[in-house]
Amino acid sequence: MAGVLSQEEIDALLNSIESDGIEAAPVETSAERIVKDYDFRTANRFNKEHMRTLKVIYDTFARLFASYLSGTLRAMCTAEVITVEETKYAEFVNALPNPLILAVVRQPPMIGSVLLEISPDLSYAIISRLLGGTPDKENVSRGFTEIELVLLERILRQFLPLFGESWEKVVPITTTLDRLETSPQFAQIVAMNETVAIISLRVTLDNAEGSFNICLPHLALEPISQQLSTKLLYQTDIHRETESAHKDIQKRIQMTPLDVSASFNETLAPVREILNLQAGDVISLDHQVSQPITLRVGHLPKFKAEIGVKENRYAAKIVDIIQKEDARDE
Repeated sequence: MAGVLSQEEIDALLNSIESDGIEAAPVETSAERIVKDYDFRTANRFNKEHMRTLKVIYDTFARLFASYLSGTLRAMCTAEVITVEETKYAEFVNALPNPLILAVVRQPPMIGSVLLEISPDLSYAIISRLLGGTPDKENVSRGFTEIELVLLERILRQFLPLFGESWEKVVPITTTLDRLETSPQFAQIVAMNETVAIISLRVTLDNAEGSFNICLPHLALEPISQQLSTKLLYQTDIHRETESAHKDIQKRIQMTPLDVSASFNETLAPVREILNLQAGDVISLDHQVSQPITLRVGHLPKFKAEIGVKENRYAAKIVDIIQKEDARDE
């Protein structure tokens, strides 16, 4: 049969292998398998899509926050998102410095509370600017006084609406301050073994630098987890002109105040007569009594009206609408 070696050919091939010193590779009889223990309690509860969406949302918040501090404190300020990571609430609390500022806020439709942590360096830098000083690079280890806490609470309440602007493309939220704490012991919002997402911002204010951390429990994001998608985020940005947006714009336009003025026809008079005018003089207008006056909206003539009185006040009753051609002629 073609393709089948004879015994002589097999012996010759084996002899050539031995003479060349070629050793056959050992055949593994058994492969060792590395087995790792898997704890279902430590499974990732935030998928990559959730983390990417949170990164986009808080990038927007960082820009708004930096603009707010720059305008309020009259100082150069920058803010950027450093990390967006998943961890246990116990690990986050154990890594907190002392002293610190913890703000417990509520952001419905999220469930429960969200924790905001402002580092001591950033807190003292803000207080120094509010009181007319300059931020100090030294890390102050003393506690916060009542006056300092009141100042920080006021700043917190002012920039909380920025969270709503950051989340508006995903879901409308309303942020309210629940309380202000200086110890993690009194600001526990979830169980210690609960999974949380930590968004860390690095904030630079003049020559001082500090951190601003947002702690989002997984339980709080469960009602809106389906909407934490970058695809939906960009689709919302493209199709933003919805019916509700149109109604909101229309309402704002209708409530915009405009100046309305009533005027007679223009009357010409020489400068000599105008200079000689005195109290009690009568000016003859180039306007007949039966002729309607002109109502102007801003500087544009829009209506013809008759003069009258209503509730002891002069009034103008609209009798005609000035068309665009007539307004252009005037």
